[in-house]
Amino acid sequence: MRVLLCALVLAAVPLSAHTVLPTAFPEVVAQATWILRGRVTDVRVAKDPESGVESIATVAVDHVLKGGSSPFVSVHVPGGLVGRTRVVVSGAPTLRAGDQAVFFLKRAADNGWHPIGLSMGIYRVHADPKTGLPVINPPLVAGETASAGRVVRGDTRRQPFAVSEFESLVRLVMLTKTAPARGTR
Repeated sequence: MRVLLCALVLAAVPLSAHTVLPTAFPEVVAQATWILRGRVTDVRVAKDPESGVESIATVAVDHVLKGGSSPFVSVHVPGGLVGRTRVVVSGAPTLRAGDQAVFFLKRAADNGWHPIGLSMGIYRVHADPKTGLPVINPPLVAGETASAGRVVRGDTRRQPFAVSEFESLVRLVMLTKTAPARGTR
């Protein structure tokens, strides 16, 4: 009887699934219509009958690398805490007030700004444990910043970038994606 009751309860719970495929860093840069560095000032959770639960973070824009300019942007990510129910979406970042990051954003069908590839579109700024200076962990690039196998802690190819170096990398990727190939017009 208990098994039947559990089966009936589980059958009534709506389930959904997302598949997030890894995206190469140059593709994240190319797909983003707005790339900015900013600081999360507030996070609120909204329930939507179509998309479920999403967290909406207000980000104070410190610096724009690509796209329009605005002092603030609302960044939408799936999941969040509503009452006593926590909705967790695999691959979705959790944003908190005070977080600093470089955001790679694109408008979605709901007209909200969403990070490209969920967590792949947010590069957090954190203090270097040795110097205390703000740094960003580099993107994983097979054969360049990561071995062909699994990522290994302390890999010298994965040293954090200073924020200005990371932003220079983003600009370089934007230039190489938009520049015509040599010998062509």
